[in-house]
Parts: sequence; C-alpha cells; structure tokens
Amino acid sequence: MSHLNGWTSPRLGIRFAVRPETLEIFDPAGRPFRSPVELARQAEQERLRAEQADQRAEREHQRAEQLAQRLRALGVDPNDLR
Repeated sequence: MSHLNGWTSPRLGIRFAVRPETLEIFDPAGRPFRSPVELARQAEQERLRAEQADQRAEREHQRAEQLAQRLRALGVDPNDLR
C-alpha cells in the first residue's frame, strides 16, 4: 500500500496518504475526507444543537405569551403595541 502514499488521482484530484494506522484521503482542495464515525458524530452534534434551538424558541414563545397575558390583565391589548 506504500505505493499509494502521496499519490493523487489525475481524474478525481484526490490524494492518498498512508499512515501507520490508517489511510487518509484528501479532496482536491486538500481537506481530509471524514470517516463515517466523524460524520455520525457531527450529525449528532447538529441534531442536539437544533433540539436546543427549538427548546429555546419554545421558552421564548411561552415567555412572550405570559407577558401578553399580563398586559391583557392590565387592560392593554398587546396587538395594539405594534
């Protein structure tokens, strides 16, 4: 496999690098391709980030609704404040 070390595919433009424990493959811009484990980890992080954003948005919506109810209790229509 050492014959692949540093070899660049003329058609695809990807480069191969043989390491002691693995084979790394780089895209034409020189960025390494991610492993399936790395891709799964990134997808999970994105899912968690989206879930947290949804939870924050829900809390803000509830807070806005509570404030609107307080205004209504004071005789103020929150829709007239715009």
